[in-house]
Amino acid sequence: MGTSRTELVTVLEQTGPTLQRLTAGLSDDALDFHPGQDEWSIREILAHLVDDEMYVMRLRLERIVKEDRPDLVPHDEKKWYSSRNTTRDRLDELLADFRLQRAASLGIIKMLREEDWARQGYQPEYGLFTAEGWLEHWGAHDTLHLRQIEGNLKAYRARANAS
Repeated sequence: MGTSRTELVTVLEQTGPTLQRLTAGLSDDALDFHPGQDEWSIREILAHLVDDEMYVMRLRLERIVKEDRPDLVPHDEKKWYSSRNTTRDRLDELLADFRLQRAASLGIIKMLREEDWARQGYQPEYGLFTAEGWLEHWGAHDTLHLRQIEGNLKAYRARANAS
């Protein structure tokens, strides 16, 4: 593992404040801008982060810690997104929901014992991995989507300046 557990927890702790900073004052037009065909808008990325926090990331960690080498099913995010509940998709709701869900996840992460980090789970897309390996994936997932939001903002502003 290239990044320490403490550094990974810091990444997870900073995602919420970074999302807040990146989205502060954005119009609905900016939030709903798609930089390309089949690319998510910032609002969709935020909804994905909330949904993944509740239904994928934390749940997988919980199962790894509680069960003996659980088989974790793949998550079809495109299928999930096509039918997800969109009633809480205002920016303030998405950010509040993310903060709440992330706080719950961090509460679990911070209470894990050393032996818990070595527990394993299996998922067909990733193979066999430990709880610590899952934490590394989680941090990379956050980083990927934060960069995606930054890219969307850059593309939106470039389009607005060209108009």
